[in-house]
Amino acid sequence: MSLTDTVHDQLKAQILRVERSPGDVLYEGDLAAEFGVSKTPVREALRLLAHDGWVLVLPRKGYLVRPVELSDVRDIFGIRRLFEPTLAAQAARSATPAQLDELDALVTEQADAGTDLERALNAARRFHLALAGIGGSSRTRRILENLIDEVRRLHFLLPNVEDHITSAEELDAHRRLVEALRGRDADKVRELMHHHLDEVATALVKGFAGI
Repeated sequence: MSLTDTVHDQLKAQILRVERSPGDVLYEGDLAAEFGVSKTPVREALRLLAHDGWVLVLPRKGYLVRPVELSDVRDIFGIRRLFEPTLAAQAARSATPAQLDELDALVTEQADAGTDLERALNAARRFHLALAGIGGSSRTRRILENLIDEVRRLHFLLPNVEDHITSAEELDAHRRLVEALRGRDADKVRELMHHHLDEVATALVKGFAGI
Protein backbone atom coordinates (compact mmCIF):
# COMPACT_ATOMS: atom_id res chain seq x y z
CA MET A 1 0.00 0.00 0.00
CA SER A 2 1.35 3.43 -0.96
CA LEU A 3 1.76 6.33 1.47
CA THR A 4 -1.11 8.09 -0.30
CA ASP A 5 -3.39 5.09 0.25
CA THR A 6 -2.36 4.82 3.90
CA VAL A 7 -3.05 8.50 4.61
CA HIS A 8 -6.30 8.37 2.62
CA ASP A 9 -7.60 5.32 4.49
CA GLN A 10 -6.70 6.73 7.91
CA LEU A 11 -8.23 10.12 7.18
CA LYS A 12 -11.41 8.58 5.79
CA ALA A 13 -11.73 6.31 8.83
CA GLN A 14 -11.34 9.35 11.10
CA ILE A 15 -14.01 11.23 9.15
CA LEU A 16 -16.41 8.27 9.31
CA ARG A 17 -15.91 7.93 13.07
CA VAL A 18 -16.32 11.72 13.41
CA GLU A 19 -12.84 12.03 14.90
CA ARG A 20 -12.60 14.71 12.21
CA SER A 21 -15.90 16.50 12.72
CA PRO A 22 -18.04 18.04 9.97
CA GLY A 23 -16.80 21.59 9.48
CA ASP A 24 -13.23 20.89 10.65
CA VAL A 25 -10.55 22.50 8.49
CA LEU A 26 -7.63 20.27 7.48
CA TYR A 27 -4.22 21.66 6.55
CA GLU A 28 -1.65 19.77 4.51
CA GLY A 29 1.26 20.78 6.72
CA ASP A 30 -0.46 19.78 9.95
CA LEU A 31 -1.50 16.41 8.53
CA ALA A 32 1.96 15.74 7.12
CA ALA A 33 3.46 16.32 10.57
CA GLU A 34 0.79 14.18 12.24
CA PHE A 35 1.29 11.22 9.89
CA GLY A 36 5.05 11.64 9.64
CA VAL A 37 5.09 11.99 5.85
CA SER A 38 5.75 14.71 3.29
CA LYS A 39 2.99 16.96 1.98
CA THR A 40 2.79 15.09 -1.34
CA PRO A 41 0.93 11.94 -0.15
CA VAL A 42 -1.26 14.12 2.08
CA ARG A 43 -2.17 16.35 -0.87
CA GLU A 44 -2.99 13.32 -3.03
CA ALA A 45 -5.05 11.72 -0.25
CA LEU A 46 -7.03 14.92 0.23
CA ARG A 47 -7.58 15.16 -3.52
CA LEU A 48 -9.10 11.65 -3.50
CA LEU A 49 -11.27 12.48 -0.50
CA ALA A 50 -12.47 15.64 -2.24
CA HIS A 51 -13.29 13.63 -5.36
CA ASP A 52 -15.47 11.29 -3.28
CA GLY A 53 -17.16 14.18 -1.49
CA TRP A 54 -15.74 13.72 2.01
CA VAL A 55 -13.92 17.05 2.06
CA LEU A 56 -14.37 20.36 0.27
CA VAL A 57 -11.48 22.38 -1.14
CA LEU A 58 -10.92 25.80 0.41
CA PRO A 59 -8.76 27.62 -2.18
CA ARG A 60 -5.42 28.76 -0.69
CA LYS A 61 -6.59 27.72 2.79
CA GLY A 62 -7.05 23.98 3.23
CA TYR A 63 -9.82 21.41 3.15
CA LEU A 64 -13.15 21.40 4.96
CA VAL A 65 -14.65 18.15 6.27
CA ARG A 66 -17.99 18.21 4.49
CA PRO A 67 -20.85 19.21 6.79
CA VAL A 68 -23.87 16.93 7.10
CA GLU A 69 -27.43 18.14 6.56
CA LEU A 70 -30.87 16.59 6.83
CA SER A 71 -31.13 16.73 3.04
CA ASP A 72 -28.18 14.31 2.87
CA VAL A 73 -30.27 11.59 4.53
CA ARG A 74 -33.06 12.09 2.01
CA ASP A 75 -30.60 12.02 -0.88
CA ILE A 76 -28.77 8.91 0.35
CA PHE A 77 -31.89 6.87 0.89
CA GLY A 78 -33.61 8.22 -2.21
CA ILE A 79 -30.73 6.78 -4.23
CA ARG A 80 -30.60 3.51 -2.28
CA ARG A 81 -34.34 2.98 -2.82
CA LEU A 82 -33.80 3.26 -6.57
CA PHE A 83 -31.67 0.14 -6.89
CA GLU A 84 -31.12 -1.75 -3.62
CA PRO A 85 -34.59 -3.41 -3.52
CA THR A 86 -34.13 -4.54 -7.14
CA LEU A 87 -30.68 -5.95 -6.37
CA ALA A 88 -32.10 -7.82 -3.39
CA ALA A 89 -34.89 -9.26 -5.55
CA GLN A 90 -32.34 -10.43 -8.10
CA ALA A 91 -30.36 -12.07 -5.30
CA ALA A 92 -33.45 -14.09 -4.35
CA ARG A 93 -33.24 -15.77 -7.74
CA SER A 94 -29.50 -16.42 -7.80
CA ALA A 95 -28.10 -16.70 -4.25
CA THR A 96 -26.34 -19.96 -3.44
CA PRO A 97 -26.77 -21.75 -0.10
CA ALA A 98 -23.24 -20.70 0.85
CA GLN A 99 -24.02 -17.04 0.13
CA LEU A 100 -27.18 -17.23 2.22
CA ASP A 101 -25.23 -18.82 5.06
CA GLU A 102 -22.77 -15.91 4.86
CA LEU A 103 -25.64 -13.43 5.19
CA ASP A 104 -26.96 -15.34 8.21
CA ALA A 105 -23.51 -15.24 9.80
CA LEU A 106 -23.30 -11.47 9.29
CA VAL A 107 -26.65 -10.96 11.03
CA THR A 108 -25.37 -13.02 13.95
CA GLU A 109 -22.15 -10.98 14.06
CA GLN A 110 -24.17 -7.76 14.04
CA ALA A 111 -26.36 -9.02 16.90
CA ASP A 112 -23.34 -10.19 18.91
CA ALA A 113 -21.63 -6.80 18.62
CA GLY A 114 -23.55 -5.45 21.60
CA THR A 115 -22.29 -1.95 22.39
CA ASP A 116 -19.38 -2.22 19.94
CA LEU A 117 -20.70 0.27 17.38
CA GLU A 118 -17.76 -0.19 15.00
CA ARG A 119 -18.22 -3.97 14.85
CA ALA A 120 -22.00 -3.71 14.41
CA LEU A 121 -21.69 -1.17 11.61
CA ASN A 122 -19.05 -3.28 9.86
CA ALA A 123 -21.31 -6.34 9.95
CA ALA A 124 -24.32 -4.39 8.66
CA ARG A 125 -22.19 -2.82 5.92
CA ARG A 126 -20.90 -6.23 4.81
CA PHE A 127 -24.46 -7.62 4.87
CA HIS A 128 -25.77 -5.00 2.45
CA LEU A 129 -22.69 -5.15 0.22
CA ALA A 130 -22.76 -8.96 0.10
CA LEU A 131 -26.44 -8.89 -0.84
CA ALA A 132 -25.78 -6.28 -3.53
CA GLY A 133 -22.84 -8.33 -4.80
CA ILE A 134 -25.08 -11.35 -5.31
CA GLY A 135 -27.69 -9.41 -7.24
CA GLY A 136 -25.67 -6.77 -9.09
CA SER A 137 -22.47 -5.61 -10.73
CA SER A 138 -19.21 -4.46 -9.20
CA ARG A 139 -20.04 -0.91 -10.35
CA THR A 140 -23.30 -0.92 -8.43
CA ARG A 141 -21.54 -2.30 -5.38
CA ARG A 142 -19.02 0.57 -5.46
CA ILE A 143 -21.83 3.14 -5.57
CA LEU A 144 -23.58 1.46 -2.66
CA GLU A 145 -20.34 1.26 -0.68
CA ASN A 146 -19.99 5.04 -0.65
CA LEU A 147 -23.64 5.54 0.33
CA ILE A 148 -23.34 3.06 3.20
CA ASP A 149 -20.22 4.85 4.42
CA GLU A 150 -22.28 8.05 4.53
CA VAL A 151 -24.79 6.26 6.76
CA ARG A 152 -21.96 4.91 8.89
CA ARG A 153 -20.78 8.45 9.65
CA LEU A 154 -24.33 9.49 10.58
CA HIS A 155 -24.49 6.71 13.20
CA PHE A 156 -21.43 8.19 14.91
CA LEU A 157 -22.61 11.77 14.51
CA LEU A 158 -26.27 11.78 15.48
CA PRO A 159 -27.41 11.48 19.11
CA ASN A 160 -29.64 8.53 20.02
CA VAL A 161 -28.87 6.71 16.76
CA GLU A 162 -25.99 4.52 17.95
CA ASP A 163 -28.32 1.88 19.41
CA HIS A 164 -30.34 1.52 16.21
CA ILE A 165 -27.76 -0.66 14.47
CA THR A 166 -28.26 -3.46 17.03
CA SER A 167 -31.94 -2.78 17.71
CA ALA A 168 -34.55 -5.53 17.40
CA GLU A 169 -36.06 -3.62 14.47
CA GLU A 170 -32.78 -3.57 12.54
CA LEU A 171 -31.83 -7.18 13.24
CA ASP A 172 -35.33 -8.50 12.50
CA ALA A 173 -35.27 -6.69 9.16
CA HIS A 174 -32.06 -8.46 8.18
CA ARG A 175 -33.34 -11.84 9.41
CA ARG A 176 -36.59 -11.47 7.46
CA LEU A 177 -34.62 -10.61 4.35
CA VAL A 178 -32.53 -13.78 4.63
CA GLU A 179 -35.65 -15.87 5.27
CA ALA A 180 -37.34 -14.47 2.15
CA LEU A 181 -34.14 -15.00 0.16
CA ARG A 182 -34.09 -18.65 1.20
CA GLY A 183 -37.71 -18.92 0.07
CA ARG A 184 -36.77 -17.48 -3.34
CA ASP A 185 -39.57 -14.93 -2.91
CA ALA A 186 -38.24 -12.03 -4.99
CA ASP A 187 -41.33 -9.85 -4.54
CA LYS A 188 -41.22 -10.28 -0.77
CA VAL A 189 -37.51 -9.49 -0.67
CA ARG A 190 -38.08 -6.30 -2.68
CA GLU A 191 -40.87 -5.24 -0.32
CA LEU A 192 -38.81 -6.00 2.79
CA MET A 193 -35.82 -4.03 1.52
CA HIS A 194 -37.99 -1.00 0.75
CA HIS A 195 -39.44 -1.17 4.26
CA HIS A 196 -36.02 -1.64 5.87
CA LEU A 197 -34.54 1.37 4.09
CA ASP A 198 -37.54 3.46 5.14
CA GLU A 199 -37.05 2.40 8.79
CA VAL A 200 -33.37 3.33 8.81
CA ALA A 201 -34.00 6.66 7.09
CA THR A 202 -36.71 7.49 9.65
CA ALA A 203 -34.37 6.70 12.55
CA LEU A 204 -31.67 8.96 11.12
CA VAL A 205 -34.09 11.80 10.41
CA LYS A 206 -35.26 11.62 14.03
CA GLY A 207 -31.61 11.74 15.09
CA PHE A 208 -31.27 15.19 13.57
CA ALA A 209 -33.76 16.46 16.15
CA GLY A 210 -31.12 15.80 18.81
CA ILE A 211 -28.44 17.98 17.24
